[in-house]
Amino acid sequence: MAGRKQHFIPRHFLKEFVIPDGNDKIWMYRRGLPNPVPVSRDDAAATRDFYSKPAASGAPTLDDLITGYEHELRFLVEEARAVPAAKKLPVDLISEIVAHLTMRAAYLREFIDAGVSELASSIDTLIHQPSKFLENIELPTHRVPTKFEAVAMERLEQHLLGSLSNVTPKATVRLLYQAIRENFDQLQREASSELLTFLERFQGEFQGTARSVHVQVLAEDLVPAKQKARLEEFHWRVVHYPSGDAVLPDCVAIAEDPNGWGPYLTAEYKSMTRVVIPLSPLKLAVGSAAHDFEEVAEIYNQVACDSCFTFYLANRREDVPQTHLAKLGGTARQRIANVTSSALREAVKDFIGDAANDIGGAGQPVSWNDLATGSDFSFSVSFRDFGDETYAKRVGESLKDAVKAFGGYLPIHRLDGITFAADYAAALQELDRGQGTSRAVDPSAGTSANDVAMPLAVRRHDGIKTHIVLKGYIAEQLTSKDESLHGEAISVICYCLGTAAFNTLLEGKFPGTLLAPHTDPYEGWLYQYNDALLATYFSIRLLTPNKEMVEFYAEQALLKTDQMIYRIIDAHAQYQVDGEHERLFEICADHVSGFMMSMTRYFAARASLIGPQRPIGRFEQKLSQIGFAKWSKLFQADLAGFYDRLDDWASLDDMHFLNRHFERLLLEVGVLPDQLNDGSLYIHTSDEQNVVARLRYSKCL
Repeated sequence: MAGRKQHFIPRHFLKEFVIPDGNDKIWMYRRGLPNPVPVSRDDAAATRDFYSKPAASGAPTLDDLITGYEHELRFLVEEARAVPAAKKLPVDLISEIVAHLTMRAAYLREFIDAGVSELASSIDTLIHQPSKFLENIELPTHRVPTKFEAVAMERLEQHLLGSLSNVTPKATVRLLYQAIRENFDQLQREASSELLTFLERFQGEFQGTARSVHVQVLAEDLVPAKQKARLEEFHWRVVHYPSGDAVLPDCVAIAEDPNGWGPYLTAEYKSMTRVVIPLSPLKLAVGSAAHDFEEVAEIYNQVACDSCFTFYLANRREDVPQTHLAKLGGTARQRIANVTSSALREAVKDFIGDAANDIGGAGQPVSWNDLATGSDFSFSVSFRDFGDETYAKRVGESLKDAVKAFGGYLPIHRLDGITFAADYAAALQELDRGQGTSRAVDPSAGTSANDVAMPLAVRRHDGIKTHIVLKGYIAEQLTSKDESLHGEAISVICYCLGTAAFNTLLEGKFPGTLLAPHTDPYEGWLYQYNDALLATYFSIRLLTPNKEMVEFYAEQALLKTDQMIYRIIDAHAQYQVDGEHERLFEICADHVSGFMMSMTRYFAARASLIGPQRPIGRFEQKLSQIGFAKWSKLFQADLAGFYDRLDDWASLDDMHFLNRHFERLLLEVGVLPDQLNDGSLYIHTSDEQNVVARLRYSKCL
């Protein structure tokens, strides 16, 4: 029967590494000790009941099994040590030695314990410092991550929640995901206590896991077949270690993979190039895939010490700095920390980031620098219903200077022309936008806050271009000697030229998509209501508005909010009378779209304002009253994030983040768009208009 002091590196293997003074001791260099200490071979690499305690019934234990195997192992080790330097080693012999000793060592147990500890530390960081842990990991803004959707759909089915409503599960999950994004900070705070409870349970349940796993593995096979087979693929040779002081690390063997040298147990299994185990202070057994043996002797001691976790053994004493022993195992521990935190980060990223499964078509790697500027091109200037040739020439000269200046730093070479009209609405409707472009234009949806100008994408024989339609009085302002009036007109022109530049970038990244039918009918149906928002945000961000302009946009947004609320109340009242399903949706959709446009203008102006921002005003108070404060914060962040990543924009579907916000607001006003399982589009209606209910509750309606 084996004793209770159980060696995880056999005594017979340690024998060659003893100090040559006859005392049967070995120098131990241990983490945390100030200096190396001589320890008895009986005590080195041994722990009480390491493998098993004595069985009460006297039945064989794991330690008995290992002790019995050691008689066979001793002969294998002696045979390997008898091979002269520079000679080949029997592959099956050395492979069995390495496979057994590395799996048997305490290193494996310590590695698992450290991994569990690091995982717990990573979870703790995720709870208390999520921004640090999730750095560069973002929730997708335009769609629900695939894995999140799958889990949520499964839960809906399990709890039969889908049967409580005729809204499709996918629409429900989209709304749920948007709510999570909107309330993420609050959810994180509420989840922290639950996660802390989980962490405590995790640490308790996994305490002692390393030992049980290690014992189970050894009980199944003292020489793992897969490891032995992999080791047999190498060419093995004995390499002389000239200084005669090769150390024995606690991991027993080290290996080289694409990440460099490290413990054999942590090397990438399929990409190892060399494996080394010290047979004695004078001999190394080196396995190589490419017959490169000799240089190993030059670096062995350094990489072996760096691979240790807790200690290494040697037959000679070497004075080493205390800092050296204090940091012993640092490399291995850092590798474990990196692997563990990276694995958890990748798991979270895979679940919520889902970048690899992006369903959108990839665009061209086009940035602003890749697009030609508009310094040398021609465009038409026309007057629909006023002015003469002399007047047109004068206005054209003023326009030329503004366009030339703008085109010096942004690409507007695809500007089709500029039209001035006294009858602005008629000019918009009558503009020839090219074959296949027949959608009616709403004159109130223009880029400028005054609804006096609109840049429209048009199809011409040489591709997609942008045509600008302006109210006639803008021409008067352009030629005015009043600098204030002239400046206002130039600002309107620059807004429109900004859209022309944005359209050029869009066509550069995704050729032919600007006026093409959308590949996803549902997303295309929603996007048509807000397809001008991104260009509008970009255009307004180009200029640096003053505080008064930001205030003006805030007032416009406040008016649009009130208009939306009262118009939707009327629409629902009318719906109760006539049951006009589509009419109700169109009214709600148009007014929600107009509200989003007003918010876009306001946020773009605020983002461009230099200097202190104004305190919370009437508009922000109204947003709080109707329950839109958190939504507006998220919408503002999504717009700014999209703008900041324009050069890296590579998926056309990224712009569908607008659709998610659109759905969210439509639900608040009592309608919800949906796509049924057969692909058809459907509108759900409700008598509950949350935005109206909140106003009534706050006695503001």
